Amino acid sequence: MKKLLNLIAIAVVAIPCFADGLGEGKTALEFNDYVKAAEAFERSCTGGNAQGCLELGALYEQGVGVAQNPYKASSLYAQACREGEAKGCSCMSLTVTP
Repeated sequence: MKKLLNLIAIAVVAIPCFADGLGEGKTALEFNDYVKAAEAFERSCTGGNAQGCLELGALYEQGVGVAQNPYKASSLYAQACREGEAKGCSCMSLTVTP
């Protein structure tokens, strides 16, 4: 019974991470599946997850999984910043746009 309760507790914590795409995106990055990561982070960002916006911004800045677009990267960093992700603020300030 205790094992079942532990599994349920883990599921309750883990499911929200994957439901919004953030966990799925991070897993895709581990396997170098950048297109899948970008799609997952897009869902996460659209769902209001600031870290998803930050991760997607990094992909746009580097041009992996998506076409390189410093303007889009900066916009995503700004969105992450507005939603409380401090790293989004610093990345936005460092993003060089031509």
